[in-house]
Amino acid sequence: MARPKIKLKKFTAFSKEILPHEAMYLQSKEVFVDAEKKQILHRLVTNVLKTKNPLVFDAEIDKRKYSYIKAWIEKKLQQIDVDKTTSWLMDLKGKIQLDAISAEEERDFLQYIVHYQEVDYNFTNVYDLAQEYQAYLLIRMRYTDHETLSGFLEQFLPHYQKAKEIQQQLYRATKEITNQYTQNNNETIYWEKWLKKVFETQSIDGKNRYQAFILLAFMYTNYNESDKLKSLFDSIDVFFAAGYMYSRRIFCNYYASRLLLHAKRNEQQKAEYYGFLSIRHYNNDTMMYVNNLVAILLKNKKEKLALSILEEYNGLYNQIHNYHQKIGFCSYKIRVFNALKKHQLAENLAKIFLSQYKHSILKLRWHHFFTSYFNSLIALEKYGELLQLAKKFKLEEKEQLRRKKPNYVPNISWSISLSRYMEGRINADTLFAEIKKPLPQKPLRANQKALMFQVIDQFAKNLPEVFQELKSHVS
Repeated sequence: MARPKIKLKKFTAFSKEILPHEAMYLQSKEVFVDAEKKQILHRLVTNVLKTKNPLVFDAEIDKRKYSYIKAWIEKKLQQIDVDKTTSWLMDLKGKIQLDAISAEEERDFLQYIVHYQEVDYNFTNVYDLAQEYQAYLLIRMRYTDHETLSGFLEQFLPHYQKAKEIQQQLYRATKEITNQYTQNNNETIYWEKWLKKVFETQSIDGKNRYQAFILLAFMYTNYNESDKLKSLFDSIDVFFAAGYMYSRRIFCNYYASRLLLHAKRNEQQKAEYYGFLSIRHYNNDTMMYVNNLVAILLKNKKEKLALSILEEYNGLYNQIHNYHQKIGFCSYKIRVFNALKKHQLAENLAKIFLSQYKHSILKLRWHHFFTSYFNSLIALEKYGELLQLAKKFKLEEKEQLRRKKPNYVPNISWSISLSRYMEGRINADTLFAEIKKPLPQKPLRANQKALMFQVIDQFAKNLPEVFQELKSHVS
């Protein structure tokens, strides 16, 4: 028996791809006189902005009106898409270098320059291209057009010099802030004031402003400053809803950052919502977004859904050369297998990955990987193998350095102590002393305590009496 035909199937599928900030911008630009067109857009926006029970589109309305709304949406978003402008400028640059630019393309760019009034997201790209095009015109003795370019370059030179200076400073800030995350070897809070100034100054080009936003979000995450992070996101929400700095790449990056905020605040359902938004559009950071989403799904006890996401992106995992994210992906897959009680699959995957990527693991994400690996070995009661790995890779020494991290949880340390006890190398009193020793002296944050309890409950499966006593000690 044939399935009933779904009405307005294509438009419904199209509407489901619209992102929340796109919907808010489109709503602000709606000026339709036709009541049915208004109804279509209103229903689309309502469905995008509410997460449950979407409204069905009215099949009695002329399908041509749905086609009109779809075309209108695509045009409105294309007009403000900063990535499309970047692509256009880069394409022109290549054609100028190859003497392949057409008369129509030259006319369009010159008109763009004539009507350029204020520094926008792509300002440095525009200025760089204008400089190159100026020389192209001069050697062809096109003095009138050359004069147009010269006027633009002279007028915006101070802005350009400032933009390049900011760009260099942002690079230095990026190095320090990312090093703090990976190595915990320096303080970066002194960048905050300058980064906030860059982000909040409207006369600075949008690309630099957005980079400052990313670095502030990264820094606040490092320092667990969730209130500052929330305030930062609320500020940029206003820009996005008004159509500034728009591209799907940027929005997905933002949603991924928003996931981190809600995860830190222990708002896991919101984190999951933004995690799924972050993978709507593919870009070079998609693997990172997938890893973050899978981490949240594991916290939300949705292991099967997490595994389906990992399998969907397995092809991307095989292709990428970003080893930080590659290790993360494999580590989460090991954790998902463990959560599904497929411990032998988890161990086999860990062994193969360690043999292939040992140096990258030790350099980039040893703790993340070995925490996952050790969980599978403990579940399989392979305590001797765990201790051999810990000794071979000097994990206890590495763990000592990690204790400085603000959100430190002694997964590795407890794994080693538990294994020593199970192998008969220490007694119960020594075990309890060892597992208490790495506990932070300061009161635990709510999310840190929740994670600590989760880890304790996991170890309690192997040694209930000791780890339940530890839990009461942590409380």
